[in-house]
Amino acid sequence: MKYRTLGKTGIKSSILGFGAMRLPLNSDNPEDVNLDETRKMLDYAVDNGVNMFDTALVYHTIDRSKPGVSETILGNFLGEYDDLHISTKMPSWNILSWEYFDKTLDQHLERLNRDSIEMFFVHSIKDSYYETIKEKGLYDFIDRAIDDGRIEHVGFSSHASYDVLMQILSDYDKWEFALTQINYVDNEENPGLKGLREFKKLDIGTMIMEPLRGGQLAENQPEPVRDLFDKSSKDFSPVEWALYYLWENSDISCVLSGMSSLEQVKCNVDLASNYRGGCLDSDDYRLLDDVKNLYSSLKNIPCTGCNYCMPCPFGVNIPKCFYEFNMDKLSGSSNQSVQYRFHLHDDKKAHNCTKCGKCSSVCPQSIDIPSWLGVVEDHFGE
Repeated sequence: MKYRTLGKTGIKSSILGFGAMRLPLNSDNPEDVNLDETRKMLDYAVDNGVNMFDTALVYHTIDRSKPGVSETILGNFLGEYDDLHISTKMPSWNILSWEYFDKTLDQHLERLNRDSIEMFFVHSIKDSYYETIKEKGLYDFIDRAIDDGRIEHVGFSSHASYDVLMQILSDYDKWEFALTQINYVDNEENPGLKGLREFKKLDIGTMIMEPLRGGQLAENQPEPVRDLFDKSSKDFSPVEWALYYLWENSDISCVLSGMSSLEQVKCNVDLASNYRGGCLDSDDYRLLDDVKNLYSSLKNIPCTGCNYCMPCPFGVNIPKCFYEFNMDKLSGSSNQSVQYRFHLHDDKKAHNCTKCGKCSSVCPQSIDIPSWLGVVEDHFGE
């Protein structure tokens, strides 16, 4: 296994991290985790050098207002190890009072069987409520928990815009690591490679989520995408292309993968253990750019992302709704993409459309936008 230093924390992190958001299930109930299979997966990861494990309050729960079972599972299964790093995340959208912060932090500690949280994340900071949680005392809460020893290292995860990211970094000087989404398709927004460069300037360790875009880049790739990859002289699997793209960037300390089976763990561990660097050359990066552009051109909804329809008077992020729908349909998966939920706050989702028709009147592609937003809403559900 290869290891990299996680910014100013000094932690030596395995380049592959185990994300405990998609543990194997016995049924459709996200709380009904297959514990036997999970134990095998965790044991294999530990035995083969993975030392970074990530969870959150809301992983594996039916009701996102209540704790999930992911933290408890990691606490029970990994509590015997002193040399592993376990990170968890407190929902940023709920951090509005001392009472909530203290109560929830103590629950984290209890579920993880820890006296302190080595790696604490403020979970999923977004543009729409950052100023609110800051004004409610977010940084005072964190400072007190660091001072009393309940938190050792602090970071944040975010799908925020680049501008809000810069504000977050400017407002607080104790950030030690950050978790953001980057893959060869999503590398320009929220906040993308630009954000990565800002983290490097401040010696903030960078962890990456969704390297396979919820599995969309690993399975059921559209035939034109497969044909493009077939032109390469490299005989890489889809997973190799995705992970090598990230590991080749030395500014990335750890890539978290939400693995759901022992087979996936073995595959990813094997790639991480045998990774030597220098896997991709300039031709490969051009190919990945072509693949990204191809994904953008393959559409169910012929939206070009021109933004003529914006701003929607009712707050809907129309281009993003259409983009996530197109990507989801292209994947051919029966599981709705997590990207729609993670990247869009509720007030920007398709269900807010009132069918006023203002957007359609200015669309260069003459798309019946309200009707398509209805399709998007039906596809992703609540």
